[in-house]
Amino acid sequence: MKTKLTILLLFFAVTVAFSQSQYPLRTIKEIQYVPDSLVLQGKDASLHVGDTVRVKGIVMASSIVSVNPYNYKRLMWAGDNRYNSYLYDSAGTGEWSGINIIVNDSVTGQSIYMDLIDTCQLVTVTGVVTEYLNKYTELVLLPNYPIDFGSTTPKRPEPIELKISDFATGTTPNALAEKYENAYVIIRNVISSDRNTSTSAANPFSIIDQNGNKIAVHGQSCYFTKRTYKMRSWDPPIDGSSISYIRGIMGQNSDGTFVIRPIYPDDMLITTTPCIIGTVKRDADLVKPNQPVVITTKITDNDGYVQSAKLIYKVNGQNRTVINMTKTTADTTIYTATIPGISADSAMVDFYILAKDNDNQYSTNPVDTTKGNYLMQVLKRSLTIQDVQYSPLGSGYSAYNNYKVTISGVITADTTDLQGDGNTVARRVHMQNGSGPWSGIWIYGLATDTLYRGYNVTLSGTIDESNGTTRLDTITSVVVNSKNNPLPDPVLIGTRIANLTNGDVNAEQWESVLVKYKDVTVTSENADGNPGPYVTGNNNYGEILVADTSNVGSRVELQEGNHPYNNNWDTLVVKTPGNIQIKKGDQFSELRGVFFYEFSEYKLIPRKSDDFVGYKPLSVKEENGIIASNYSLSQNYPNPFNPSTSIRFSIPVSGQVSLKIFDVLGREVKTLLNEEKHAGTYTVSFDMRNLSSGIYFYRLQAGNFMESKKMILMK
Repeated sequence: MKTKLTILLLFFAVTVAFSQSQYPLRTIKEIQYVPDSLVLQGKDASLHVGDTVRVKGIVMASSIVSVNPYNYKRLMWAGDNRYNSYLYDSAGTGEWSGINIIVNDSVTGQSIYMDLIDTCQLVTVTGVVTEYLNKYTELVLLPNYPIDFGSTTPKRPEPIELKISDFATGTTPNALAEKYENAYVIIRNVISSDRNTSTSAANPFSIIDQNGNKIAVHGQSCYFTKRTYKMRSWDPPIDGSSISYIRGIMGQNSDGTFVIRPIYPDDMLITTTPCIIGTVKRDADLVKPNQPVVITTKITDNDGYVQSAKLIYKVNGQNRTVINMTKTTADTTIYTATIPGISADSAMVDFYILAKDNDNQYSTNPVDTTKGNYLMQVLKRSLTIQDVQYSPLGSGYSAYNNYKVTISGVITADTTDLQGDGNTVARRVHMQNGSGPWSGIWIYGLATDTLYRGYNVTLSGTIDESNGTTRLDTITSVVVNSKNNPLPDPVLIGTRIANLTNGDVNAEQWESVLVKYKDVTVTSENADGNPGPYVTGNNNYGEILVADTSNVGSRVELQEGNHPYNNNWDTLVVKTPGNIQIKKGDQFSELRGVFFYEFSEYKLIPRKSDDFVGYKPLSVKEENGIIASNYSLSQNYPNPFNPSTSIRFSIPVSGQVSLKIFDVLGREVKTLLNEEKHAGTYTVSFDMRNLSSGIYFYRLQAGNFMESKKMILMK
């Protein structure tokens, strides 16, 4: 590689210097820096987004690594056929010192020699500043601008010494940690948790400090993943392992939480590992009053032996009871304990296992003994959907996870309603018993294809969790009790509920239940990127954001239902006759559907067209033929109004235009426009039926022009 690189350097030195000189040379800090005042407002995008610049920095991760001379793998995976690395600002002081560089196809990557960059090289690159997923800054390198290779340093720069608490309090991200985005950091003396051995896990484990602050470890490097791009056989550390240090590049998940990305095998040092507590099982699927229950688990220790094991439980939130677990004679790694019979009907028992090894290291199963404990319910009546869904601790798991049950209810959504997205999401059936909390459940498998809305059915199967959602799986019996039954009315909830964390009782109780939002406005026509179809660099999974008067948005999934509404996730969709493309600012008097959790988000999934009620598209019309000679904002008409009115404005030059509505206290209640518009005169027509009568103000901001006017909503 070094010989090839030397030849290329000699051949292209003049060309590179000439081609790159037309763009300004910026430091990484200049590109990354955002004032704290903007960061705290959620405006943490680079101030140079859209600029084409040259950047000089030290390479922190090779673009490729070799398994053998004929087999190369990308070190940092960023999607098929894309090259990705990180640069460190050698002139920086730690803050704002790193940036992600990426090439979106292998042909461009090789033509500009991205495939040749290696750790510790000083390089100058040319690219466009972008904000990936609106979360972190990256430089998309341009074709025809070869990388300029400079000197090589003896080793990577020293990482910045930080703590988990610099990035999160508990699991809540610290916004001001934005200054360490893409920086090279080291964190010491932490414990591993949230182990995920799935071959598809993006974050295979987390690290946690002694105060409970936690961030995830992201498996972008081929050395720290079980995904197909892995370089080695590797498993995430056992929960509770002591980690002397972990170093890597700081990034962010789509939800804004910070992650650390170790790069090379020596970027993490595990000192000791605790006992491994295996699957915990009880000997009864359904537990009756006064029935003793045997709890069984397998406990091993890879670097010593198990010193003790205890079962710790409590009933209905009372004081905990501790029972010593004993080894079985047939297999000394199997431990058991018996929870005595409990007489109270509907009693809820939560429990966990605590083990200690010969190094006096403790481990628990589950790791989170506040929210994640195992549950067991004592019942002398028939089981209901509410029982198998009820998860009072906040984990999302019920007392019947992985146990066989029989439950009854009415089908509220069938496979003609929720047809899936034709790719990663399969068609689905949902069932409900009543309309209150915990009353709905997803039923899964081919056995449900013959069930339709309004069927009252009794089903037998096994309860499990799939990507954070409870479902009835492995159906063994289907009995149709009756047909054409009325469906429960959708329950009115607020859009803010969809923003709660996975397992939060206030959101989890509505999982798989028919719900509705009232008087909502579309706040984003693409929840995962910019408006427009899915293309490289712009994700669009058919989800929009809507908000009610709380101004807190909820995702609405459009791809899975059987209806004409879309957000242009595919150019073919908008060309289909009868289809309706939803735009930012559009309104609905009601949105109905199944409340669901998938891909780390709560969301509403409408079934058919009648789940979209009172559609009011925002109208933004340009008045053709009218030349705008100056900025102007007209009085809305009619005024007073109920509930619709129009606002006319003119802009003489193209640029970003913001048109917002505020109440008398100065609180923003609606954004009508916040986008690029070319010079001209426009009329915006909109509806304010979701707001109460009163005086409001609307404000136009374009370039250096800003003007406000008063309007009156009179119902």
